[in-house]
Amino acid sequence: MMYGDVKRKVQIEPLPESLALQVIDIYHVYGLEHQNKVVALKGVSFDINKSEILGIIGPSGSGKSTLLLALGGMLKPIAGQIFYSDGTDITKLPEEDQFEFRRHNIGYIFQEQNLIPYLTIEKNIEMPMKLVNTPFAKRKQRVKELMETLGIWHRRAHTPKRISGGEQQRVAIARALANNPSLIFADEPTGNVDIETSTQILELFNDLKEETETSFLICSHDPIVGDFSDRTLEIRDGILIGEHLEGIDLTNLDSSRFLVLDNQNRITLPENALKQLQGTLLYTWDIIEEGLILKPFGKTDEKRERKIKNCTTCGVEIPKGSYSCPRCGAKLTRVVR
Repeated sequence: MMYGDVKRKVQIEPLPESLALQVIDIYHVYGLEHQNKVVALKGVSFDINKSEILGIIGPSGSGKSTLLLALGGMLKPIAGQIFYSDGTDITKLPEEDQFEFRRHNIGYIFQEQNLIPYLTIEKNIEMPMKLVNTPFAKRKQRVKELMETLGIWHRRAHTPKRISGGEQQRVAIARALANNPSLIFADEPTGNVDIETSTQILELFNDLKEETETSFLICSHDPIVGDFSDRTLEIRDGILIGEHLEGIDLTNLDSSRFLVLDNQNRITLPENALKQLQGTLLYTWDIIEEGLILKPFGKTDEKRERKIKNCTTCGVEIPKGSYSCPRCGAKLTRVVR
């Protein structure tokens, strides 16, 4: 069966014109039977708009990399659906057809550039176009165009080991853009470059989203990424807990966070709110004209409260006065004292 035949079998109606991607209730678990299992994603749902730069932030182990791999078809989630603009659910494609789909529709910028060490820079960038049988002349023209835009044309005959880390990252970006994908997933794309180069890369992304309707999902801890993102999703312990619009302050996420109601109808309260509530576990609620109001019902008895020293999810030691794990972001049922 040809790829096109398989694709038709896993297509529904195309997404609304404004959407590039729709993610519905993605779950993923690491670990084999009879082993300790880690639930990396717990029902993640969101949309990516066309011509949008969407950021994603969260502590180490929160599920960011797993999510990027699932969206790009390099990891099959155990449940959920991932629809592209034409209606294709990439989670239903056989592995060999996912390869073909990625080559035509997705660009991926890895945290480690994953360049082919024995090929020149020019050949590295050209490789994705060879895989989809782009004519020779068109490949050469596209490579030169990308390398000149990213300021690495003078390095075209070098191998990756003979250029700097920042230049290697520019090569990885050029390679991701080679086939004019509709979506680009980037894992720390500015991690190995200076501020000036980071700005140039993000300005390029911003220009491309306007000119070609390319959409970007950027996973990064770099504060400058927030200046170029249209929206930013915040993920902790495999759950989307908040969304931020332009002007996000990574040093004070509480100042710009919109709380997210997840697929299990859960809302994760901000750390500052939990501290002010001093460990209250029970709440009454009411609907008022302005919205939903939660009222603390009693206070935790500090004398009887169980003392927590380690996260029950990942085992890391928890600092005193915390209501969430600094490594995985898991919320604690009792404050550490």
